[in-house]
Amino acid sequence: MEQQQQTARIQFKKLKGFPPVIDDKLETEMFLTSSNEIVDVIRSFGSLFSPVINDMTGNITKIRKAYEKDCQKFKYLDDLIILNIGLDNTAANALLWLKRGLQLICTFFENIYNDVQQSDVVKKHLQDAYEKTLKPYHGFIVQSTIKIIYSWVPTRSQLIGQGPDHDENIKVLATYLPTMRGHLNRIDDLLKKHNLDDKSKV
Repeated sequence: MEQQQQTARIQFKKLKGFPPVIDDKLETEMFLTSSNEIVDVIRSFGSLFSPVINDMTGNITKIRKAYEKDCQKFKYLDDLIILNIGLDNTAANALLWLKRGLQLICTFFENIYNDVQQSDVVKKHLQDAYEKTLKPYHGFIVQSTIKIIYSWVPTRSQLIGQGPDHDENIKVLATYLPTMRGHLNRIDDLLKKHNLDDKSKV
């Protein structure tokens, strides 16, 4: 009897993805939409990942609240951060933590994409991504909690499927991930340039 192929929980082709950079700036609305898509991707990991989802959603909400104070003035994410320096750094701090969460997911899928053995168990890829992105800013208690949560990450075939579904996801990731990484690097540079890259642990 032929084994039924695993249906992919994630179909990257259905995501709008991260937008192109316009005049070296990133539109706030488009960035928030793309970030929400990543939150939906994490939801496919399972209910145990709710703390990660809640944290990222909370930071998206804080950025949106600041943005909606003057959507025209803060049309671009860079302006939202720079024009509020010294006035209100709530959005900058939210962006810092959101960026770290996005870096975690970006690195995780980069690890999956670059795994030539296409290992079905991807726990090691998520742990590696965590160590490179969020772990330096987490205290022992948070690290211990995260370790338990991450051990329940679904398999490669559960996340991105098998056969044609898997191959299609990999094909989309080939362009999706570099665009996402480019934006995250720019945000990283922006925050560091204006001394908004707080290294404090939680």
